[in-house]
Amino acid sequence: MLGTSRTAAVIALSISVIASGVWAILVSSRKTPADRKISNVAVSSTGNLLAAGTAQGKITVWDQTTGGAPHQFSFPYGPLNDLRFSPDGHLLAIASRNLGVYTPAEPAAPRLLRSDNENYGSVRFSKDGQSLLVVNGTSIMETIDAHSGAARLKVCCSSIYGDATFTPDGEAFVNAGHWPGLWDAHSGKLLGRFTTNREIETFRPIAFDDRRGVVMMGSQDGRVYVWDVASRKLLAISPPQSAYVDTLIVSKNGWVIFAGFGRSVEMWNPDTGQHGTLTPARPTSNLVPGPDGDSIIFGTVNGEVEFWDLRTEQRVRSINVPPV
Repeated sequence: MLGTSRTAAVIALSISVIASGVWAILVSSRKTPADRKISNVAVSSTGNLLAAGTAQGKITVWDQTTGGAPHQFSFPYGPLNDLRFSPDGHLLAIASRNLGVYTPAEPAAPRLLRSDNENYGSVRFSKDGQSLLVVNGTSIMETIDAHSGAARLKVCCSSIYGDATFTPDGEAFVNAGHWPGLWDAHSGKLLGRFTTNREIETFRPIAFDDRRGVVMMGSQDGRVYVWDVASRKLLAISPPQSAYVDTLIVSKNGWVIFAGFGRSVEMWNPDTGQHGTLTPARPTSNLVPGPDGDSIIFGTVNGEVEFWDLRTEQRVRSINVPPV
């Protein structure tokens, strides 16, 4: 009887182990639902090309002139930080843990420019499209060759949280971060700071208004700051919002459009002090101006790209991004 009991116990234990293993296989085989939230969008200067990406590096590119099926690909190198088209639209720069470029006219896998795991926080093209300005995880700002990835210029230091971008004339570049500054694009010489001391609150997005001759930056304190580029004198500060300013653009009529991710879009006129809110608009990506200058484009949490008319303050249309 004792041997029979032991045998039965062993059989029962084996069945239990097998059942547990089968359950583990079933659970592990279930696919984790993909995060549909759009973290980055980019539009070419002509408006013909539109790109949208998730934080996982699932990127979709549409040619809006042909109406054909979008091109989709993955850039599997950590969280997606930035997407930017070159001025002529021939290249799409991709900033993540590594740095890459994609050629829309030759749809294939993106090409790596840098595979050094330096974590590139932002990427911007020069005016002629031949150079890229990047900030990496070691706080180094670089200008690099847009085709080979070779370094042209290195300066220290900024913050990966803050953007860096060329001035409209291409002769200099500006960084945000804790201590925003203006740098000569050819020599790398620091031309001056926009704040007297290192700021506790970090500046992140940057936008230029060439007509006013100003640069604007959004801060973690919920405000937008406006400086004269030439004198670096502070000219205006927006009313605060209750979240970080994560994204910022200037419309054709001079209104400053800004938002925190997942929050309402704010509108502010630095000349008159007028302020408004697009309450239903909830971007989870950067804001991009539409080609007409009177509209904005952004991604949402449910995997859509939305188009809003700033004059009517209404959503015009949306595009559902297909799962990659």
